[in-house]
Order: sequence, then structure tokens, then C-alpha cells
Amino acid sequence: MSGRGRYRGNSCHGKTLSSVAKETATSLPEDSPVLQMFKIAAHKLNDRQDRHERLVKLSRDVTIESKRIIFLLHSAITKTSAEKSIHEAKERLQKLIQGPLKGIGLELENSPAHLHSRAVTPGFQEFIEARMFCSFMENKLLITWPEVQKELEYKEEDRTVITMVPQLDYMLGLADLTGELMRKAINSISSGDSEECFDSCQAVRDLYTGYLGIFGTGKELARKLSTTRNNVFKVESAVYALRVRGGEAPPTLLLAAKPDWERNDHSDDEGFF
Repeated sequence: MSGRGRYRGNSCHGKTLSSVAKETATSLPEDSPVLQMFKIAAHKLNDRQDRHERLVKLSRDVTIESKRIIFLLHSAITKTSAEKSIHEAKERLQKLIQGPLKGIGLELENSPAHLHSRAVTPGFQEFIEARMFCSFMENKLLITWPEVQKELEYKEEDRTVITMVPQLDYMLGLADLTGELMRKAINSISSGDSEECFDSCQAVRDLYTGYLGIFGTGKELARKLSTTRNNVFKVESAVYALRVRGGEAPPTLLLAAKPDWERNDHSDDEGFF
């Protein structure tokens, strides 16, 4: 009789591997070391899953509020409204730092951060994008990674809690910033602020030049580098039109004719996948 036939015949006795394991588990005494070992493992797995779900929620809150802050900064048209928007954005960023971001640091204080990196990386990237955009609009400067980490240090009663933002998430957030700077440059043309357009264009070009010298950081950054290159092309096209055609036609006429890439409904906006 073949091996398959023998196994088929034994299954007629009603004994399967799962039933044997269940009988063995139920027959173990409560103080069995094997049973206690599995109970501890189950408790750790449940605790890890619950922490992961809480981190996902905190990261989602950070992402939503960061997007709203970016929209607030884009809504400013005049210099007066820009000052008000920057002031409000800084207050909301502080609430974000003292709220969900602090919660992430507390959740990961006694847990390996790499186990939950995928749960928090979207929020970190979006926060870096909003924080950098606010800093650029305020003083045309971008804060460094150590400065970001300094803002995410929290003094507790007898300890210091740090929400550690990985350097890769910082770099990915900076790459996303080029899209916001491109939009800011194009929107500034409609408000007649050519200086803002040129500053944003130069910042996008400098960021792209810096990213060209980075290798071996993963395919996600390489994908965003392609989007950054497209943002450079778009903002340079807008500056070219402003420089060359701006002196030949009124600003209203200059804005009436949009380039093909702006009329296209397709968006190659960056994001987390």
C-alpha cells in the first residue's frame, strides 16, 4: 500500500494533529511550565498588537493635522495673511508635538521601534513636511534633523522621553516638501509675489541637487526622487515663463495661458504607499 493510502486509512480513526494537540493541552496541569510559556507568549503578542493599533491611530492623527497645517500655509496670499497663517501653524505644530507625537514616544519608550516602524512612518513624513514648510515660509530656512529631535524631547518627572524620527523618514519628508514648494512658487505668481517664486524655485533645485548625491537608501527614496525631478521641471517652467514672458505681457495674460502639465488632470503628487 502506498504512503498516501496508509495516511488515508489512519485518518478514519478520527485522530488528527489538531485534535491530538488539543487533548494534550487540556490534559496539562495549570502549573505546567510549557503551558505557562505559551500564555506568556500569547500575552506578549496581544500587547504588541494593541500597541501597534494605538500607534496607527496616533500616526493617522499626525498625518491629518499636518495636512491641514500645510493647507493653512498655502491659503495665505498677502504678507499680512501669511504672518497670521505662520503664527497659527506654529501653534498647531506645538499642539501636535505635545499631543500625538509625544504619545508615539511614550508608546515606543520600552518597545523596539523597528517593530512598529510601518505604523508611524506616514505620520513622521507628513509632520516633517509640515514643519519644514512652516520654517521655510517663516525665515527661508530648513531646520536640521538634530533640531527636529530636540523639539521632540519631553521632560517627565524622573526621565526624558524622546520621539525618535528615523533619518530616512526625515529625508522622505524633505523630498515631499519639494511638491509644496512647487505649488507655493506657482501660487505666488498669481499673487504677484515674484520674489517668493524665485526663492521657492531655488530651494527646490538645491534639495534636488543634494538628493542626487545619495545612494543606497532604498527604493522608496528613489521613487520620490523621480517626483522631485518633476517638481524641479514644473517650478523652473513657471520661473522661465515669469522671467521671459513676464516682461512682454501683463501678469493677467501671463497667468491665463497655463502649461500642459498644469492643465493635466493627472497628479504625480508624492505620498506614502
